[in-house]
Amino acid sequence: MNDPTKLTCPRVNRRQLMQMGGLGLLGVSAADVGCLRASAEGSPQAGRVPKKVVYIFLSGGPPQHETFDPKPEAPQTVRGEFGAIATKTPGMFLCEHLPLLAQRSDKFALLRSLHHRSNDHIAGTTIMVSGDTRVPLTTPLSKKPSAEDTPGIVALAGFYQNNRGRPPGAVVLPEYIGQGTGAGRITPGQTAGRLGSAHDPWLVKAASDCLGWGACPHCFDDGDDDAVVALGFQHEHSVPGPVFEDPSLSLPATLSQGQLKRRISLLEQFEGQRQRLDRLSGNSSHDRFRQQAISLLTSSRLRRALDFHLEDDRVLDAYGRNKFGWSLLLCRRLLEAGVSTIQVSLGRNGTWDLHRRIFPLLKDYLLPPTDLAVSAFLDDLAQRGMLDQVLVVMAGEFGRTPRISAMRGRRPGRDHWGPLQSVMFAGGGVVGGRILGASDKLGGFPKQLPKTPEDLAATIFDALGIAPGAKYRDIQGKSQPVYLGTPITELYS
Repeated sequence: MNDPTKLTCPRVNRRQLMQMGGLGLLGVSAADVGCLRASAEGSPQAGRVPKKVVYIFLSGGPPQHETFDPKPEAPQTVRGEFGAIATKTPGMFLCEHLPLLAQRSDKFALLRSLHHRSNDHIAGTTIMVSGDTRVPLTTPLSKKPSAEDTPGIVALAGFYQNNRGRPPGAVVLPEYIGQGTGAGRITPGQTAGRLGSAHDPWLVKAASDCLGWGACPHCFDDGDDDAVVALGFQHEHSVPGPVFEDPSLSLPATLSQGQLKRRISLLEQFEGQRQRLDRLSGNSSHDRFRQQAISLLTSSRLRRALDFHLEDDRVLDAYGRNKFGWSLLLCRRLLEAGVSTIQVSLGRNGTWDLHRRIFPLLKDYLLPPTDLAVSAFLDDLAQRGMLDQVLVVMAGEFGRTPRISAMRGRRPGRDHWGPLQSVMFAGGGVVGGRILGASDKLGGFPKQLPKTPEDLAATIFDALGIAPGAKYRDIQGKSQPVYLGTPITELYS
């Protein structure tokens, strides 16, 4: 029997898919989701058309002052080096290095008053990706996802999607949010937790394992030593292979019936190693889910969605030819293919963890590719008639301190700050061109309309059409509520 505390998320990457024909790993996930879905309590609300959701996560904690809540009238030690620019919306100002988003302010609303109590990266990430603040304020670096965790927002959303014979309900791309450069550990809160690892989101791993931070290949070193500062910020991208690669599911054109049968047998062997499926499903239903998995793999629609290189050069240029742009472009293609909920990480580990060199790193490496990619994503959804059907949320694990800090001999930065962050909402019926809530004059605490991560999660569940009283049964058989907060209805009125 598998240890339920171990992470067993299916991974999709080119090397594995070429070796296994893309069948084993993909099929088992679809089978798992189908076999266990019957344990949900609370179906989508009758009469509502569920939306899709994209949760863009800026790992490390983006600064509210240098993004969506500038304080141009505050003292220099608070407002920082950047100016504020007017947007398409009268009275709404953004950081001067977000000019493209400023031109599209009618497409999104800003919540400037989200807060929680933790200043710890792991705890803060767990809180924000699960929508549950009931975690220790500080979490040890060794903490791994476990069967005791609250299910991640994306995992729980995927659990309620009826995707039989279609692409998965929940996807994470191009990588999970990790713990520490090169550590290879996944921050808790992103997996299915006590819902059961069979419901972990699909990981569509498209990015390379480069240790640089940012929009690879234009990446940089964290660099806590004087040598990195003296030598400059640019990280030399030297990882073999492409920076970002579509995880193609293409089967060889010459694949014979015999070869297909042998590859199906790989699926059977893989399933046999995961004995819990025998316990959780009957033979007839299990065969049906396996056939759905096989038909899913052979779907040309899904294969084409994952091959983002099929896009016109103008589209690739619009998003930006870097990890941020490619991630959001792949996200749009998966939405078109039927995926319901996607977590997109713009930056690995602590990319936005700007204790030092905050202004040059934002100006040269982080804000321009983010501004370009998110703007292109919103434009693309709007032009394709998808924006009203897709709720887009962008946040991090926390904000940054209202006052700039500068250790001796270091270039200035801002430190961790759970009491306040700004969150962007777009699409899905959100009324654009609006500011919800407000921070105090220094940008340190909510002043109006304080909201919590539980409220953010509830807003996502509401958009997906999950009933307010919905519950699920955990792996211990206990009934657990989906909603831990209240939807932010002000977004829609």
